[in-house]
Amino acid sequence: MVAKAVAIAALLTLSVTGLVMDGHKDKDSGEKASEVVNAQAEPSVQKPDSQVKRLLRAFDGTWSITDELAPDTSSPKGKTGTGTIVWHPGPGGFSVIEEFRSKQGEVEVTGLGAFWWDELANGFHTIWCDSTNPGGCIDFKNTARWDGSNLVLQEDYEAHGKKYTFKEVFGDITANSFTQTLYGGESGGLLKVDETIHAKRRTSS
Repeated sequence: MVAKAVAIAALLTLSVTGLVMDGHKDKDSGEKASEVVNAQAEPSVQKPDSQVKRLLRAFDGTWSITDELAPDTSSPKGKTGTGTIVWHPGPGGFSVIEEFRSKQGEVEVTGLGAFWWDELANGFHTIWCDSTNPGGCIDFKNTARWDGSNLVLQEDYEAHGKKYTFKEVFGDITANSFTQTLYGGESGGLLKVDETIHAKRRTSS
C-alpha cells in the first residue's frame, strides 16, 4: 500500500511539473495540484478498534496472581504458583499484549500472548507462547469472544489420534480482580479444570 501511494504521488508530481512547463502557471491551479499531491502522499490516520479498547479497559495494568494447577503425572498432588501478569497496548494500540510470569514450585514459567480484533471472525485472534511449549507458540484457529461479561476462547485439536478440547475463560472481572480458568479434556466429554489463576490488581506504591 505504501509503495502504491508513493507511485501515485510521483505520477501526480510529474503531471503538475508538465503543466508548469507548458505555461500553465496559474497560481491557484498550482496550489490545488500541490494539495492533491500532499493528500495522496499523507497516510490516513486509523484508530484502535473499540473492542481492543474494551479489552484494555478490563485488563490493562499489572496484576499479582496465584495459580492452582490440577494433579498430573509429574505432580500427583498438583501444585501452586505465584507471580504477575502485565497487560498493555501493543504497537499503535491496535493489539493487546499479555506478559505472564509464575514461579510454580521450582519452575519459573513465562508466557507472552497477543490479542487483536478480527472483524471478519467477530472475535480476538490470539497467539500464545510460553516456556513450557517446545513448539514455541500456538496460533489459535478460533477467536476469543465476549460471552456476556466473560471472555472465552475454545479450541479443538488432535493429539495421539484423539480429539481434545481446550477452553479458557476470563471471568469474575472487576476493576481490581479477575479469575482465569483453563479447562481440557477429550472432545465431547466433560472438561476438567487444569489451572485456575486468581488475579488482583497491583496498586502503585
